[in-house]
Amino acid sequence: MSLEVEGREVKAQAAKLLRDAGFKYLAAELEHGSLAGLAKDEPFFLLCGRDRIAPTAIKSWIEAARISNVPDHKLESAHETIEAIESWPGYRHYPD
Repeated sequence: MSLEVEGREVKAQAAKLLRDAGFKYLAAELEHGSLAGLAKDEPFFLLCGRDRIAPTAIKSWIEAARISNVPDHKLESAHETIEAIESWPGYRHYPD
């Protein structure tokens, strides 16, 4: 089995465990989003709904992505993330 196939299988198993534990957004991101293509040991940056400045950071990313001709479906996904964060009822605070 190639390392790429093995990595996909591990991510699928992790996504199932996360989904079963109630982490539906994280599971979906691992299966179908940016984390699906994450290589072993690849650095990444994560923003959470509780981060008060996350929507502003995502809006900045959208503007930079638009200038760089990132496909529209990626921009739409980012807008949907902003909407989900802004409608999330949990407590928000500034980053630690």
